[in-house]
Amino acid sequence: MKNISALLKLIRFNNLLFVALTQYLIQYAVITPILNSAGFQPTLSNINFFLLVLSTVLVAAAGYMINDYFDLKIDSFNKPKRITIGKYFKPHGVILAHQIINGVAVILGFYVAWQAGNFKLGFIHPITAGLLWFYSTGYKKQPLIGNVVVSFLTALVVLLVVLFENQLFHASDLGMMEAAKTIFIVTFFYFLFAFLISMIREVVKDMEDVKGDESNGCRTLPIVLGINKTKWIVYGILLMLMSGVAYIQYIQVSGGDFISTFYLFITLQIPLLAVFYFLIKAQQQKEFSFISSLVKVIMLMGILTMAYFYLLMHTTANSGIA
Repeated sequence: MKNISALLKLIRFNNLLFVALTQYLIQYAVITPILNSAGFQPTLSNINFFLLVLSTVLVAAAGYMINDYFDLKIDSFNKPKRITIGKYFKPHGVILAHQIINGVAVILGFYVAWQAGNFKLGFIHPITAGLLWFYSTGYKKQPLIGNVVVSFLTALVVLLVVLFENQLFHASDLGMMEAAKTIFIVTFFYFLFAFLISMIREVVKDMEDVKGDESNGCRTLPIVLGINKTKWIVYGILLMLMSGVAYIQYIQVSGGDFISTFYLFITLQIPLLAVFYFLIKAQQQKEFSFISSLVKVIMLMGILTMAYFYLLMHTTANSGIA
């Protein structure tokens, strides 16, 4: 049982579930309903979409493994209780497993890309795996670039589903063109949300781990600029994110949708304000750790808005029929 628990910790099983949930919600709460309303079906069958999600999850799992492999010294200082390599798993075994898992993910990615009608999409997986390798070996130790890479890859989880919906990029029918426009707009906002909220969390985690990172030669933002100046960067990203949510709320209010406006205020705006408040006061590692956990909850709440709007859309449609 301890080995199983250690394995789940090594691959960040909870995070992998989050990746899978995000892609399934994008596909079945956003893309499919919009396509169906225009009289079209998704490009990928249910089984092929499952294989796409599986390949994404495998790349992410391999990324977590290789990150822990190269972070042994840093984690022994910052998070000694999280270490599994060397205690439960041999380092060379982790490297081998990383290569095998990535290999399976790449094969699945090319297969699904072929099924989607655009074989070139298969190259996304090996490129992502490469970025995760370079992140673990060097990018994460540099100011900002590591944060940007991880945040982009996090947001790519959203974008990937749209990229594999090949028919959206070759629309000639007016109905498909309108559906594609709607899908692109909606997914852009979720992509932007995922990128910004991930940036906030990554920088906060750097502030949490500043002592261990500094002792191991890292040059993250808090080490280069100091904690207080780094906080101002997070404040700026928070304001951008809150402004984006406020813009969506403005659109909702303009359309008479006060319920959704209130829903976003409760689930996103108030928690983001809480992050703002706690960050102002934070100085200790445990305080930044709490903020990081809070941001993770906000990430989940943001993604779950897809399910809310799906239910709202169907409720409105059924009311219209009645």
